[in-house]
Amino acid sequence: MSKTTSMEYEKVIDYIDELIKNGDLCIGTKLPTERVIAEHLGIGRNSTREALSILHGMGMIRRVQGSGNYVTGDAHRSIRQICTMMLELGTITKKDVCEFRRVLEKSACMLLATKTISVEEQRQFEEVLDAMETADEAQQPLLDRDFHALLLKATGNSLMITILEAISEVYQEWIDIVIHKTNDKEKARLWKYHKMIFRCLVDQDTEQTLKYVDNHYDLIEEMLEL
Repeated sequence: MSKTTSMEYEKVIDYIDELIKNGDLCIGTKLPTERVIAEHLGIGRNSTREALSILHGMGMIRRVQGSGNYVTGDAHRSIRQICTMMLELGTITKKDVCEFRRVLEKSACMLLATKTISVEEQRQFEEVLDAMETADEAQQPLLDRDFHALLLKATGNSLMITILEAISEVYQEWIDIVIHKTNDKEKARLWKYHKMIFRCLVDQDTEQTLKYVDNHYDLIEEMLEL
């Protein structure tokens, strides 16, 4: 990409950013067409198309065939893709990802410890935990995923949800493999740690919550042989 082209596509991104700041664009809103953007900025349509492709790759817009481009704000996809590529390149390791997720989930639990988990949220947690206790090999990974998704959702923190969802998608494949390998003793320990994380959150006992989060991830890392 030439320096001129680079500057032009940056103009497009800055222009769309300005439209969002001004409230002219929001999630679900259709962007101006390539032609309109190019003419407004006085640049080539190729540069406009390049900028929109970059925003699409970042998960900030989605393309609808025959309709146009729409704002989505789905940034977790690009975070996931970056993490996946870094793993493939060897610039980060599985252990790095696991440690990062542990820290983020402990932060989520610390935030939750300052809030009251609603009756409906408690009911959802209890349903997952009850199912998890007797789940078969196929159901267990899905229920594990559901438990941690509920944990995230309960924080109500959009940034934390976005980042942890992305990391969880990278991490989940390994967890699926590990859970399929669990023996009855390990399965019982995993269930207990999930149960106690929930119970301690309800009791707003931060110290014990973090203890069981660490127990959970210690076991996962042990099973992953990290």
